[in-house]
Order: sequence, then C-alpha cells, then structure tokens
Amino acid sequence: MSTKPLEEPGVLETDSVLVRLMNAHDLEAVVAIDAAASGRRRPRYFELMLERAVKQAALQISLAAEVDGRVVGFVIASLYYGEYGVSEPTASLDAIGVGPANRRQHVGKALLRQLRLNLSALRVTTLRTEVAWDDFDLLAFFKKEGFSPAHRLCLDCALDPTRFE
Repeated sequence: MSTKPLEEPGVLETDSVLVRLMNAHDLEAVVAIDAAASGRRRPRYFELMLERAVKQAALQISLAAEVDGRVVGFVIASLYYGEYGVSEPTASLDAIGVGPANRRQHVGKALLRQLRLNLSALRVTTLRTEVAWDDFDLLAFFKKEGFSPAHRLCLDCALDPTRFE
C-alpha cells in the first residue's frame, strides 16, 4: 500500500520557488523561456512588455520566479478598470512561461498564487487570458488553476494592408 508523505503544516509545495517583481535585468531569461516554448525568439516584444511592467512596478503585477538564484519562470499581466462599456477591475494575463527544466515543479502555480495575492490587494475581481485552442498542456494547467471558458468570445478579423476599399 502506497501512502502520500504528509506535508509539514504551513509549508506549501510552492515554497521552494521565490517569486518577485520583474525587473529590466530579467529580459534575456524571459526571452529564452518563451523561445523554448514557442520556438521563436521575440526580444523586442518582451523588451516592450518588460519596459511597461517596470514602469508599473508600483502595481506589482508582473513577476519573475527564481529557483537557486536563476529566473525559471515569469508572468506578465496588465490592469484594466473597465473595457467595452463594462466598469469592473480586471487584469489580463498577457504572458506566462516556465523553463522546460522547471516544468511540473510548481513554478507556474507559485507565479499565479502570487499574482492572485497582488491582484486581490488591488481589489481586482477578474483575471482573464487567452490560450490557443489546441495548446492542451496550457489549457490543462489553467483549468487546474481555476480558469474556465469566459462568457465572451474573442473574435479576429484578417486585415489585408494592400486593400483600400
């Protein structure tokens, strides 16, 4: 008979992960983590995202995760106090990533736990994100973290910059 070891009282599985505010020095690690997941490097995109995150650092919503002094994960979020005629404090989870060597080690869970705490302190009531419909691993992670399909549809419209009608 196999038994699960008891956890120490007051100790969380995420406690081995240091989650801190993101800073400008995290850029290369963030780009590398994202490239490992997406298969492409997007340094300018993340440079702009980190620049915004650092400027809004007083809001404490974009975070980096460290294990053994190394950045192994990140979450970038934005605050909104109303959109599309709806006035409610919401946040958008714009990007999240965990390095391949640190997946399934509670890094993503630690990042979302701290993000939720920070957003709760700001009285944010909703956290939204978008996921590719066929990214089953990420969908499963978000489901495990309490996300569910929104009551709104995300719509796209292809634009042809060569057409001027």
